Amino acid sequence: MFSSFFVVCESNLSNRNIIITVINMYLTLKLRRKIVLVIASILFIAVLAGFLCIVPANSQSRKIPIYKVGTDEKTVALTFNCADGDEDVVSILTTLDKYNIKATFFPLGIWIDAHPDSLKKIYERGHEIGNHSYSHADCVQLSHTEIYDEIMKCNERVKSITGSYPDLFRCPSGSYDNKTIETARASGMIPIQWSVDSVDWRNNSQDEIFSRVVDKISCGDIIQFHTGTANTAGVLERIITALKEKGYSFKTVGELIYSAPYRIDHAGVQHKIDELKSNGQ
Repeated sequence: MFSSFFVVCESNLSNRNIIITVINMYLTLKLRRKIVLVIASILFIAVLAGFLCIVPANSQSRKIPIYKVGTDEKTVALTFNCADGDEDVVSILTTLDKYNIKATFFPLGIWIDAHPDSLKKIYERGHEIGNHSYSHADCVQLSHTEIYDEIMKCNERVKSITGSYPDLFRCPSGSYDNKTIETARASGMIPIQWSVDSVDWRNNSQDEIFSRVVDKISCGDIIQFHTGTANTAGVLERIITALKEKGYSFKTVGELIYSAPYRIDHAGVQHKIDELKSNGQ
């Protein structure tokens, strides 16, 4: 490979010097390529990290969405996943209006396609709209690109009704892994789970739904309900009055959660960074 090169340079350099020179050039080129790759990797990580919450170096490596908010205030958030029917939406909205409560709704993109008028009613009543993915696919089984597509397709459906993109994302079936959370955050979304589950989608009785919510409530809880169920609309007023009697008030998820800087602990509880410092954590 190098024979012609040696002939040309024979009068000026020894074969030994030529070989050393070529090897040095080759190693230098390899080193430069490695440096470029390292720099590119660092830049990518830095960009991705910009979308993630601030997490101390000794924190867990597992990425966790917000399940509840660490607060001493007796405030909670009512949330509704919109994945099935919409026959109870008007009744739910009427009850929320009666008590002047704003809730957070997480619709699927395909639910919006099927029930655009219902989402419009939810929005016009002043409630917060999130994103529950487009098709309710299990994000753990999807690639980064597929998760991104699920989020963005739903975002577009929401925007077609409200005029703006949502910024809260709830994983379908609550299923997620690090890839899911990283992709959601890199897409500009805040992943939101729940700390109190009514399990109303099983069509439990009103008493069962009531007990699961009211008996387990605590400050900063995010409560999960669903539209299109047999008993949610019927028991909602009873739950609201019971929580109010316990001294609780209601916020949307966006109002309840903290803005950066914050930390999410191993249980999914969101804390202000200042709060952690003052508690010595």
